Amino acid sequence: MSEKKKGLVGFGSTVTIRKKGHKEDHTYTIVGSEEADMRNHKISHLSPLGEAMMGKKKSDTFTFSTPSGRQEYTVVDIG
Repeated sequence: MSEKKKGLVGFGSTVTIRKKGHKEDHTYTIVGSEEADMRNHKISHLSPLGEAMMGKKKSDTFTFSTPSGRQEYTVVDIG
């Protein structure tokens, strides 16, 4: 990972996020579409959630659309 990308969500990042208004955190690893496996918390960088997280920094807030409407999350940590 280059210094330029350090601290940003990218391919291979493990990202902890929190949904607005909720207390529990969720951690996902950003992977390629063929490696995606929600049971193991691996999401594709091309999925709506994965795509919305790409390029974000710790404490950034982001939104994305789901069948039940727009969801707002905050990046808690990036590993």
